[in-house]
Amino acid sequence: LNKPLGHISTSTVPFSLSFLVNCTLVSLTARAKTIGAPAYTTDKQVFHTDAGDIIALFALETAADGGISRISSTWKAYNELAATRPDLVKTLSEPWPLDRFGADPAYVLRPLLYYHDSKVIIQYARRLFTGFQALPRSPEIPPITEAQAEALDTIHFLGEKYNLGLNFQKGDIQYINNLAVFHARDGFTDTPEK
Repeated sequence: LNKPLGHISTSTVPFSLSFLVNCTLVSLTARAKTIGAPAYTTDKQVFHTDAGDIIALFALETAADGGISRISSTWKAYNELAATRPDLVKTLSEPWPLDRFGADPAYVLRPLLYYHDSKVIIQYARRLFTGFQALPRSPEIPPITEAQAEALDTIHFLGEKYNLGLNFQKGDIQYINNLAVFHARDGFTDTPEK
């Protein structure tokens, strides 16, 4: 379960309850029209954060090729933005329409970057603005602006610029502070043997 954050200020405290998601690969057994997130495919996952404060990943198996898990500091991205593109810091701090994919209301407004408890927090997933396969972008959601599109691209490229690739082995567990670290995954290939 996750409570949408809504408006964040230094006087409100966002919270989320723990939940467990099984990201079993379904792209080999399901049609693309039934898959709503790249986590369930062999596709590359771009840098993003998930719902919740801590993210855990358990490697059930390794891929035949690819699948490197990548992490990148949101604080490093913020520091570079603050030094070089304060206009994008402002854009990220303004309310954005986050798609709720068929829920009522169709979208909620909240910033992607906010300051809480003496810390900068960036929480976003590009899919909330673009949709993905079975969860296309809701027609009711307002379009993002050119400045918002540039901010999303810049966050992604800063994640790529400062990333650390982690080559997981079967049985490895990764815990991520979702309030301070973006994560991504390279696309991968499986074989019948692996």
